[in-house]
Amino acid sequence: MSFNRIRISKIATVRLSILKGRTGLTPNILCRIGFCLSLSEPAVPNPNDYDENGQEFNRYTLTGEWDRFFIALLKERLLSDGLDYKRDLLPQFRAHLNRGAIILFEKVKDLMDLYELLPDSGKKSK
Repeated sequence: MSFNRIRISKIATVRLSILKGRTGLTPNILCRIGFCLSLSEPAVPNPNDYDENGQEFNRYTLTGEWDRFFIALLKERLLSDGLDYKRDLLPQFRAHLNRGAIILFEKVKDLMDLYELLPDSGKKSK
């Protein structure tokens, strides 16, 4: 399945705007981080929980040179969740972007909070 543009929900758009102010990071970078956070959640996100009334992104702006990597991660997740790649790729991509933005908003109040999201192996011991 091929897609070039993707629209997120209004609430995710608002939360990304606030996060940009908190961290200085652009919405596309925040979406990448949130997407990965969402993939690590055990529950399958419901695409119907999110409207399409928010910001629209060009796919390459979202994924950059790591497009294949993000799609591969999502394919693995779809397989793990017993979902169909062809039917569910775009709806689940959108759902993970939206859920990830919301999760990120709840966990990050400033740039240093992003550091706390790193796995322990990424932190130096005191």
